[in-house]
Amino acid sequence: MKLPSSPHLLATKSMALSLLLVLIALFLHDTAAASGGAMGGSFSSKASSSSRSRHVYSTSYTTYVYRDSCFGSRRIYTVHQIRMGSRGGDIHSFFIAVFALGAMVVIAYTIYDRYRPKPSVVKLQVALNGKACSLQQDLNHIALKADTSTQDGYKYILEESAKALLRHSEYWLSSHLLERTCHDGKEAETLFSNISFEERSKFDEETLVNIDNHQEQKSTREAASISANPFIVVNVIVATDGALKLSSINSAKDLKNILKKIGGLAKIEILAAHVLWTPQDENDHLSAERVFQDYPLLTEFKDKLD
Repeated sequence: MKLPSSPHLLATKSMALSLLLVLIALFLHDTAAASGGAMGGSFSSKASSSSRSRHVYSTSYTTYVYRDSCFGSRRIYTVHQIRMGSRGGDIHSFFIAVFALGAMVVIAYTIYDRYRPKPSVVKLQVALNGKACSLQQDLNHIALKADTSTQDGYKYILEESAKALLRHSEYWLSSHLLERTCHDGKEAETLFSNISFEERSKFDEETLVNIDNHQEQKSTREAASISANPFIVVNVIVATDGALKLSSINSAKDLKNILKKIGGLAKIEILAAHVLWTPQDENDHLSAERVFQDYPLLTEFKDKLD
């Protein structure tokens, strides 16, 4: 004959069941955590100096020799001395000349500032089907090999990452492009840093980092998950000494052309470059819900590459 459970025993069982559910939820959240990889270099003093050029204007005085007809002596005056010692008409002419010179300088600088090459910052996001797991291996290899303290290293990262993405074009699903022209190098550096920080903060954990020659690699999980990665998201962030003037992405063909342009940048054009990807750990899981939440601006392609 089964005895009825006491209220104390029921409460104990309820607490145990609740604790078990919490532990299961925590475990599932941990196994689904999105690891992240980050590589590249930020603005260096050499790279950013070209976009922070200082304009120095010098003022020179012209010296004239004036012969005094009464005494036969010679007196030396600067332009400033002659004008201020002359009559009112000369003073008036002097101020007109100064005003005209100032206006010419302002106009010349305005024209120069309008047409001079200005730095720009580009962020390119690409989402791929998780079957492109070999892309993760390629990016891991690039990160471990790259020297992220030189512009040669910046070029290597952009070139190799672009080629890796192009090799996996059959897995492309969606993309997003942002290009913003900045007034000077300081503004570009701030924007670049803010974009990179925002994207890196979306990772639950950075398991492979090679930024500014600071390398860190954390041990990855053992293959305990049997589900394949549904998605992979790659961010390419680059600051250039001059606008790239990239076209908008309406098709996979547009993305292909943009990757070729970014991968073909000369090292002297590159001020800073970061490549970020998630998940970095092949055993991690990046769900569709997580992609929609963290990367809401991704747009699906209207067509596929031939």
